[in-house]
Amino acid sequence: MEWVRYVVAILSGLAAAIPLVAQLVKYVKAAVREKNWGSLLSLVMELMAEAESKFGTGTERKEWVLMMVKASADTINYDIDLDAIGEMIDALCDMSKEVNAPAADEGATA
Repeated sequence: MEWVRYVVAILSGLAAAIPLVAQLVKYVKAAVREKNWGSLLSLVMELMAEAESKFGTGTERKEWVLMMVKASADTINYDIDLDAIGEMIDALCDMSKEVNAPAADEGATA
């Protein structure tokens, strides 16, 4: 009956260790994502600049950038969510329009 105590002790230890290992895996995945976020943002911005000269419409540009990001994701070791990348592209375009918008009173004289 001694072996039953050992089995129970081992099972108790495993029951406590499994949730800890699961949390560690989540933490490591999050750390990898955060580390590569800057690389992904840089890649998207470079591709957006390149798409400006290659395509006429915003839809074509966005589609090309998404395709290139998906193809390049392996090079930066990043698990991508294309919907999130699409939203990021839209946000960058909106920000660019705000920053580069002509002043409202540009034609007015003082």
